[in-house]
Amino acid sequence: MDALTFSTDRVTTALGAWEVLHGGTGKRLLFLHGEEGQRGWLTHHQKLAERFTVLAPTIPGVGGSVRPAWAESVPALAKCYLALLDQLKWDNCTLVGASLGGWIAAELATLEPKRFDALVLAGAQGLPTGAYDVPDLFLTPYRRYISFGYAEPEGAAFSAAWPEASTEEAAEQDLEITELAALVGFKPYMHDRALSGALQRFANPALLLWGDQDRLTPPPVAQAYKAALSKAQLTTIPHAGHYVHLDQPAAFAAAITRFMEGNAP
Repeated sequence: MDALTFSTDRVTTALGAWEVLHGGTGKRLLFLHGEEGQRGWLTHHQKLAERFTVLAPTIPGVGGSVRPAWAESVPALAKCYLALLDQLKWDNCTLVGASLGGWIAAELATLEPKRFDALVLAGAQGLPTGAYDVPDLFLTPYRRYISFGYAEPEGAAFSAAWPEASTEEAAEQDLEITELAALVGFKPYMHDRALSGALQRFANPALLLWGDQDRLTPPPVAQAYKAALSKAQLTTIPHAGHYVHLDQPAAFAAAITRFMEGNAP
């Protein structure tokens, strides 16, 4: 697989500094990672960049992205992302978010619904699971929790992305992302009670991408998002867990490409 050219850019806004991965050509696509962190330019970025101009910011509070002291909730983080988009003059783009990043994307779609041509949520947090047997991010060792997001928790896909011998930089990011998730998602657990009703403001096409073996945001979460979004369609990816973009990156990118082609203006 040939590597595509990408850059790691530093962007300063009125609300703080950002680290942003940027690559590809074509229609603009904003990708928001979640509690798995920013682990470099990975296969899902590369696959998307074959068709789109991909902007992938690191979540504030992690790595080179600064979190303002007042940003202590997911809606507050969403305002930071809007400041970034304002600085870069990014409008009329496709908004894609995975897990915690999906929750942030959903909040963005409620704040400025006309800014985004389409919304893609992959295993998005943000709505209650309605279950008590899902793994808890705050009661489970971090990397063990991440492994539950794969169809095979001890399989090759997880082992390749999360080697046992962690670097100091990766370990630091694990700590940063865990602290951030606890700050914004501890109680109520990883959801916003106001989000479901607010999503009715978003009237453009939406795609819900769910792994058929998602243990972290089970099927009722996908159905709740589908009910809240007026133009949503649900696509289930076979042999994928919660982190569809990491577990099945080619299928993830292909599903988004088909969705965008089917909803081209």
